[in-house]
Amino acid sequence: MTHQKRLSAPKHYPIQRKQNTYVSNIKGSRSSENAIPTVLFLRDVLEYADTEKEAKRIVNQGDILRNGEPIRDIQEGVGILDIIELPKTEETYRGVRKGKYIEFIPVNDTKTVTKIVDKSVEQDDYIYRLHNGENYRTKDEYNTGNTLVFDNDTVEEVELEEGSEVLVIKGKHSGKTGELTEIKQRGHKKSGEVENGETFETQLENLIAIKDIEVE
Repeated sequence: MTHQKRLSAPKHYPIQRKQNTYVSNIKGSRSSENAIPTVLFLRDVLEYADTEKEAKRIVNQGDILRNGEPIRDIQEGVGILDIIELPKTEETYRGVRKGKYIEFIPVNDTKTVTKIVDKSVEQDDYIYRLHNGENYRTKDEYNTGNTLVFDNDTVEEVELEEGSEVLVIKGKHSGKTGELTEIKQRGHKKSGEVENGETFETQLENLIAIKDIEVE
């Protein structure tokens, strides 16, 4: 198992930096910038484990799911817009960024929300790269920048357009929600003006259309 010193861990990790010496690194598709290792979620967020050994036991028993699939390693990341389920305690959480931190809020749904950041074509299939580092392969065509909402066996595309309800997932306004009132083009870059009682502007790539998904 790989570790890094606590003092050099990403700032969004929910840890006491002067306690112990090391913290686990992240494995898998999730970026260390947008997720935390499962062991930190179980130990430091929920306090369901005091040690890595106890966290590993929970994982090995299949008692924690990410987006409907069992987590297999305590170093796998859980992060922004992931759905985390603990069937034994009947708890469900969704990861959201609040400023520089990632918080896990209790929710009543298990919809997986993803932003399409890139796409390619292979034979008759479209391959979509999602904000969480995963790929989604399908014969259906969707637009880059839009949201895919996975709910059991259904997939819904939510357009990122003026009038959309959006969540900021990157940048200094992370965690804020509001209405996307205007999309602006400056050279090759697009930005969005968001209204939520105040008006602010951020890069369009920082926004994800959320419709009626619980994020607060």
